[in-house]
Amino acid sequence: MALKIKNRKVNREGQRWAEDRAGITLRLPIELREAVTEESRIKGDLSRVVLFALAHVDRNDAKIRQTRKAGLPLSSPQLLHIGAEARTALKHWAEKEGVSVNAIVVSVLEEFFRCLKRSRALRTELQSEIRAHHGFMPQQR
Repeated sequence: MALKIKNRKVNREGQRWAEDRAGITLRLPIELREAVTEESRIKGDLSRVVLFALAHVDRNDAKIRQTRKAGLPLSSPQLLHIGAEARTALKHWAEKEGVSVNAIVVSVLEEFFRCLKRSRALRTELQSEIRAHHGFMPQQR
């Protein structure tokens, strides 16, 4: 009796660690995904929020915690194009800490949104950064 193997079409671009790739696949906790969605307006803003958070959170401030083993409810996988340089830096940081890239990004975003709640200037800077990459966007007050 021969077994028939099904070929599955899977987007694995974010899972390959070739140096020239720009994308990563993330699974964020549900409440963190909702917080990121509140700040993003159009396609591509999620990547900008992640890059902005990486630029504004000190590595020493981000408390790294496991996502998969912690039993957190995670959102569906999302492919983010953050650039090869940022992707490589995240990979090296994750290898140094002995955790996944997803755990690093989740920890950075949690620290970033904690700071964002306390700092109106940081929120304004993030909105300006997002607004700079696309046309008209109404101001929130």
